Amino acid sequence: MATYAVGDLQGCFHTFNSLLDKISFNTNSDELWLVGDLINRGLNSLEIIHWCYQNKKNIKLVLGNHDLHFLSVALSNHKVSRNDTFDGILSSPYKRVFTDWLISIPLLHHSNEHIMTHAGLLPSWKTSQAIALAKSAADALKKNPEYFLHSMYGNFPDRWANSLGEDDIHRLTVNVLTRMRCLNSDESLDFSYKGTVKGMPENLKPWFSIPPHEKREVALITGHWSAVGFVKHASGYSLDSGCVWGKKLTALCLENHEVYTVNADSRDLLQA
Repeated sequence: MATYAVGDLQGCFHTFNSLLDKISFNTNSDELWLVGDLINRGLNSLEIIHWCYQNKKNIKLVLGNHDLHFLSVALSNHKVSRNDTFDGILSSPYKRVFTDWLISIPLLHHSNEHIMTHAGLLPSWKTSQAIALAKSAADALKKNPEYFLHSMYGNFPDRWANSLGEDDIHRLTVNVLTRMRCLNSDESLDFSYKGTVKGMPENLKPWFSIPPHEKREVALITGHWSAVGFVKHASGYSLDSGCVWGKKLTALCLENHEVYTVNADSRDLLQA
């Protein structure tokens, strides 16, 4: 039995199959940890979500920002972006099956040795606090999807405070877990910069370069930041190696930390 964490799929079904072949994935014994952003921007989102739904016993999954965007379009009348590529899911007879399943997916998954979120964790959050905040937001999504998906949009509050109200806590939690890349010196969120670490303005730092206030006994598994590619950092691993942008798809074996990559398949890419 092996456990593989895989970077952002974003509708890259053919590339995903190549990666599964490379790691000799066995549906009878192996497990996949998928860091979110299953769908959107690649050409085969319907095929990806169908495979994941059919093989859900073999996967642990967290929601990413593109997954939440899809849900907001499907369930909360949010507008489709011109770059969205999930029309096949919206027109599928199984649309409701897939949306109901995605609503049930958490924002954070954890084991004794690892925590997985799409984007990261705030340095100020204790492990137990992060788990509780993620559960609260996920429970709110399940309870009232339309309200939650409508109210999650916005960049504020941009920093943690114990005095925040419930909606603000949920919005900040979603932004940290699914959108975060950089932090200012006061550990407030910055959403304007999406580039490489080397080109980052001096006033910003990658979230993973700021030591947590309290030492964590688990490694963080994340994706989301394709510009930095695969990174092993002090807190864990960032796995989004830019497949949907024509680069690579990456898997990390959690037992021995061996890394596997495949090149993006042109059949998955808009720009091909």
